[in-house]
Amino acid sequence: MQYTPSSIRINMTGYRTGLPKKIAVLSNEPLTVKDAAGKEIKSFDNIELAADAASGDNVTLIDLGDLPAGKYTLNNGTDEREIVVEEGAFKSVTNALIKGLYFQRCGCALEEKHAGIYKHAACHTAPATDWENRSIKKTVLGGWHDAGDYGKYVGPGAVTVAHMLYAYLMFPKGCSDELNIPESGNGVPDILNEARWELEWILKMQKDDGSFYHKLTKAAFAPFIMPEDDKEPEYLITVSHCATEAAIAVLALGARVYAAFDKDFAGKMLSAALRGWGWVEKNPEFKPYMQPEGVRTGYYGDWNDKDERFWAACELFATTGDEKYKKAAVQIYKDAKDLELIKKETEGNPFFERMKKWNPDFKIPVGLNVSQFGWSDVSGLGALCYFSMVNEGKAFCVSDNVKSTCVGAEDAFYEEIKKDFFEKSKEALELVKKSGYGTANPANSYVWGSILTIMSNAMTMIIDWKLTGNAEMRDAALNQLNYALGLNALDISFVTGFGEKRVMNPHHRPSGSDGIEEPVPGLISGGPNSGMNYPDTKEKLKGLPPAKCYLDELPSADTNEIAIYWNSPTIFVAACFNSL
Repeated sequence: MQYTPSSIRINMTGYRTGLPKKIAVLSNEPLTVKDAAGKEIKSFDNIELAADAASGDNVTLIDLGDLPAGKYTLNNGTDEREIVVEEGAFKSVTNALIKGLYFQRCGCALEEKHAGIYKHAACHTAPATDWENRSIKKTVLGGWHDAGDYGKYVGPGAVTVAHMLYAYLMFPKGCSDELNIPESGNGVPDILNEARWELEWILKMQKDDGSFYHKLTKAAFAPFIMPEDDKEPEYLITVSHCATEAAIAVLALGARVYAAFDKDFAGKMLSAALRGWGWVEKNPEFKPYMQPEGVRTGYYGDWNDKDERFWAACELFATTGDEKYKKAAVQIYKDAKDLELIKKETEGNPFFERMKKWNPDFKIPVGLNVSQFGWSDVSGLGALCYFSMVNEGKAFCVSDNVKSTCVGAEDAFYEEIKKDFFEKSKEALELVKKSGYGTANPANSYVWGSILTIMSNAMTMIIDWKLTGNAEMRDAALNQLNYALGLNALDISFVTGFGEKRVMNPHHRPSGSDGIEEPVPGLISGGPNSGMNYPDTKEKLKGLPPAKCYLDELPSADTNEIAIYWNSPTIFVAACFNSL
């Protein structure tokens, strides 16, 4: 790092009135709080520090208590920090995280009136070639660049949109501002305008038989050049079960959300989702995606598709009310708990064998983990969908414009999912309690994109709070947003453009190629990764504790890449606290 971390760690963007205002301190010296006039209004003595396994720090959290809107100075005799308390503390960062996806748009120019200094010409507009049948060419414009590279992937894109749509459904007041994107002012909230950019692209990735291509990429990653300079051929690469089922799910969800704004578009999405399910019914045997020889772009493979199929069945049931989809969801959920069936399904599974080579300790998971909201396990999205269908689920879908199938709270399947969910949400809360920084991540889970684990757990705790009213869950989730914005072992804000000490060199091709000092704003770094996948990372970080295995350096994709599906759960969490 290029600076000396402070012994006082804060949310650098500010704290919201009416919510807890936690900081972390690494000194047991007395801490004073002074208002803007310099008057001491609070002091904290007898501070006791405790060892934090993930960071190696001796640290403790302090809740500053009730503070009216204003600026405050924190001082412990060694360091001094300023914080801001205001009602709209999370407004700017929520909007920036959403607009960060606009900067990832592909197939169009980013014009100065919307993108400012980050403008660039249209990119990736040439027809793509089917990898397996080179006689097939198709123009597939649109979508978002997936991460720091220029690839586009159906599964991760579907998950990103789902996070955004559920953020809108649950917290519309927290994420419906105009953002100065091309569609602003058209009568549709800009979070939905932006999500539609990806949904339109996902529709184009469907084949005539109902299946969906896994991805649209080059044969290999582009060098660090601007997107419009990336002229290598693009390929439509291989149909996959996981991509097809994730597309079905998000298109069925989208059909419900957009029906109030554009019935034709909603109908188009539902029709595509139903055709996709038809393909799944004709091809029920899961075949894992395997990277074709000669392709070296993002893998996004999985050893199992039960989570995607469960999510798809739930969303189709919510949208259509057809009981056959509920029966499918119930059966998938049951099958996922059948260890003998799972063992049989994994015999000879080539991706599972690869997983064991990568991680000899990998164990076959039993049951769907309904607290997971990432691209590789979407079970939580299926659970969230089902929760939203229950009568008491009005807490989840507050928009009167969105109609969904409704099932009674006495529904046995709902009770089963809820029981399993609460077991996992309690585990997330325990992680927060055990962490010196209040981070919902164990020391052994700082992996590539550790921010996803943290924000997924935040989503879990928010959903628990919405189901139960347990404010302890809400406050623990808030601390994960604080983590992203500076309350962490590195004393850095992981969101570009926010915080006095912030990520400046993300692994992101436009940010590394545009000649502008500040990176593209509103993108969140993946953060610490104790796996340290690259030799240079290992050399520079060897011996450091997991929560400090991070480099704010352009080449460090393993600790400092950005990704659309890391932005999106953070949007969900930020929208929640921006809406209260």
